[in-house]
Amino acid sequence: MIKIFKSKKVFSWCFFDFGISSYPTLILTFFYGAFYAKAIAKNHIIGTAYWGFSISLASILSFLLLSFFLIQSRFYFKYISTSFFKMFFYALLASVSALFFFDSDNSAYFPLIFVISSFIAFEFVNLFYNISLQKVAPKSKEGIVSNLGWATGYFGGLMALMFVYFFIKYTENSDYQFFNISVFHLIGPFVATWSFIFCLSHFKNYKSERFAIPDILKLRTSLKNQKIRFFLLSFFFLNNGVICIFSFASMFAAFIFGLSESEIIFLGIFINLSGIIGCLSFGFVEKKFDSMEIVKLCIGALLILTSILFFIESVTFFWLIALAIGFFIGPIQASSRAFLAENLKENDQLTIFSFYSIIGNICAVLGPFVIGIVVDINESIRTGILIIPLFFFLSLIPFLRLSMLEISNSSKNH
Repeated sequence: MIKIFKSKKVFSWCFFDFGISSYPTLILTFFYGAFYAKAIAKNHIIGTAYWGFSISLASILSFLLLSFFLIQSRFYFKYISTSFFKMFFYALLASVSALFFFDSDNSAYFPLIFVISSFIAFEFVNLFYNISLQKVAPKSKEGIVSNLGWATGYFGGLMALMFVYFFIKYTENSDYQFFNISVFHLIGPFVATWSFIFCLSHFKNYKSERFAIPDILKLRTSLKNQKIRFFLLSFFFLNNGVICIFSFASMFAAFIFGLSESEIIFLGIFINLSGIIGCLSFGFVEKKFDSMEIVKLCIGALLILTSILFFIESVTFFWLIALAIGFFIGPIQASSRAFLAENLKENDQLTIFSFYSIIGNICAVLGPFVIGIVVDINESIRTGILIIPLFFFLSLIPFLRLSMLEISNSSKNH
């Protein structure tokens, strides 16, 4: 694994994740959501519901744009350059920087506009990252490199969290003010700066690269592969669960278990450490078990852990469950990406990974929206947790069906 990391392209690909992970870590998962619900929205129940609806709306818009991106290739542009993805990268930096200007004196809707625009930009940036996996990974090493990328991303999120944690602790005695500016308003510009520093080198490696956009109708050929078909169906449900965890983690921690901003960030540091250990551990066993087996194992573990989460009251037990979730949630994403990279031809990568992103966005519409509705109706954030294990349970059904078909086919052959 260390030998692979010495490759310049693999190194810059991994450090792209190191930089860009500050966005989902600080904005979507561990910090800004809870800050918005607590300090900008009228109250935390309304804030949590608004946050869920905003993530859903962002996902709908991302879905429409990604769909148009694929469909237009039949009539207009057949190739897309790295500059196209770089444009979205700068849009992401601008959107998160704009969060600096909003507090409780503004309408609660204004910051959500920039959260939505940053989410859309992030989806396209992440698409560029995913489709370049096969270009940087040595043949048959996609799984190892994918897990290495996720581990590096977790490490980037960890370092960003540690920086913010010490900054918050440093300003604790001055009412969290830094030169008369609230440190909470500096999170957006910090994410923009962090991403800019660590992501640019990967863009430079593909400065003159052009990616062919295959005819969307050719997607049907790839979907004839039974494994791909069942995997994407399972991915629809498992990603709903994953998106819900990422979108509401800080709110569960703050409003159910009473953690403060600094405690949430401290928890995030250890969850990221757990994620690094998980990705590296599964990266080492990737040779013995194929990617699909690892995905199934992680789904089962997350189903059990998120079910337990609903019943616990103790903060200590919450910490233990959160760390265990962190251990499995990184490998499930890394192995999902590796499975597609291993089972597709290179000229199918852009189409399938675009479709993969589209499915991910449909999931992000459904999961957060359902939790937002459940929280709003019941006026209970804890009730929203119940939706997450339901999605993981549904994601196991396509895999069980596939296993039954493979056993049946094997019996017929014998």
